[in-house]
Amino acid sequence: MADGIPELEYRIDLSVAGRLTAVQTDQVLWYLVLCSPPDIRIMCVTYQSNGVAVGDRIIVRGGYRRRDANHVLLDSCLASRPEQ
Repeated sequence: MADGIPELEYRIDLSVAGRLTAVQTDQVLWYLVLCSPPDIRIMCVTYQSNGVAVGDRIIVRGGYRRRDANHVLLDSCLASRPEQ
């Protein structure tokens, strides 16, 4: 889906709202994933989970970096529930 989008030399801040499809931690960072194939998958890398769980609707905001044709990384990223 991101094929043909050139690599950029400047920062893009992206905000996305959606349902969490995965939540993982390595005890230092939290990895929050939105969207499932065939859509572009978005991973938010953050320092705390804020108590979110798979299925929760959240908003993530962070520095955009395209990992490959189907994956976007937001790092560093802030995650919150829409009502916050």
